[in-house]
Amino acid sequence: MLAKTLNRRAALGLYGGALTLALAGGALWVVEAAGRSLAEGDAYAPWRLWDDPGARGTPLALVAAGALAANPHNTQPWLFRVGETQIDVLADLSRHLGAVDAFVRELHLGLGCAIENMALAAAPNGLDVAVEIVDGSLLALAERARPVAAARLHLTRRPLSAADALYRAIPVRHTNRYPYDRGRPVPADWLAFAHGAAEDGARVVLFDDGAARRAFDAAVVEATEAIIADAEMIGDSDRWFRNSPAAVEAHRDGPTLEAAGLSHLTLAYDRLFPVSPQASRAAWLGQVRNSQLPSAPLTGLIAVSDRYDRRGAIAAGRLWQRLHLAATAAGAAMQPLNQPIEMIDRERSTARGDAWARRIAALAGADGQATFAFRVGMPTSAAPPSPRRRLADVVAT
Repeated sequence: MLAKTLNRRAALGLYGGALTLALAGGALWVVEAAGRSLAEGDAYAPWRLWDDPGARGTPLALVAAGALAANPHNTQPWLFRVGETQIDVLADLSRHLGAVDAFVRELHLGLGCAIENMALAAAPNGLDVAVEIVDGSLLALAERARPVAAARLHLTRRPLSAADALYRAIPVRHTNRYPYDRGRPVPADWLAFAHGAAEDGARVVLFDDGAARRAFDAAVVEATEAIIADAEMIGDSDRWFRNSPAAVEAHRDGPTLEAAGLSHLTLAYDRLFPVSPQASRAAWLGQVRNSQLPSAPLTGLIAVSDRYDRRGAIAAGRLWQRLHLAATAAGAAMQPLNQPIEMIDRERSTARGDAWARRIAALAGADGQATFAFRVGMPTSAAPPSPRRRLADVVAT
């Protein structure tokens, strides 16, 4: 019984209410000497409490690691059903991105990221994990009102292992949307890791310069423009944005001003004065075109044999999480740039043809379909954490 090793209710409390009294139930907004604000509050507590001694050596320790994984628009689209010898990972389809993710492909990428974190957390907590994926096509998941099984993690006891670099990177891995330092090369160790990385058919394609890199950059910029011009897509994206401390604490999810990669002056202005949706979208396009792409020494894709295969999507997510953790351990920064793949989904869901699919296929190569796009480089600023839901909110009963 799980209760033999950990009082379940007490453990869940560690990941939600432990800081409530100290912070009077609200968010404390601290301004650094450099002028950039950092958000600290109950919504950020899971980053600090994920490895709490009260959960070590139990299945809940794996869930606490999984809940810190990368995921689309910080929707955190997962639920976990926890037992002594297994953890079921459920796709919470009610947290999908609508027109941005018409086939819940990105949602499943996020589940793969969570599974990878959980697998990495197993050995340091005295557990072995065997991952069983629920096969099928994402095209068949039309009903979005209830959670559906995505994977089962089978757990067995083993001697404790020392924490490795990827496990230690879990609480410090954050998406970095700031400009990168184009003059500093990506660490050779990470490059070697990326070139050899693969997961159940998912593979990495990197671009540094030349025609392929120019084509990649142009696709990201034009896809961003297309999303902004599509009222349904940009509306579904905007509804997740949390632009105030109160919204962050109320929802504990979604993109925030803090993590948008803004300069400290722009961030301060945006907090003091309301910004129109049109101005916000123009700023996003400007960041992508004038800062994020030009400053990145490397960009890349993750390709799979079929982007709408559930197993492939989860494998790609596991690969992205491992790449990002390895970059974090090496001192590098990463950011998804998935707009072109989102446009592939949009074309397919609206029967508008396959121009985007053909365009990106030329970059992915003949033996795969791109399902994830990203940039990597050396950071000029540290990325802040994103808000996270309480463990009590993601553990299914």
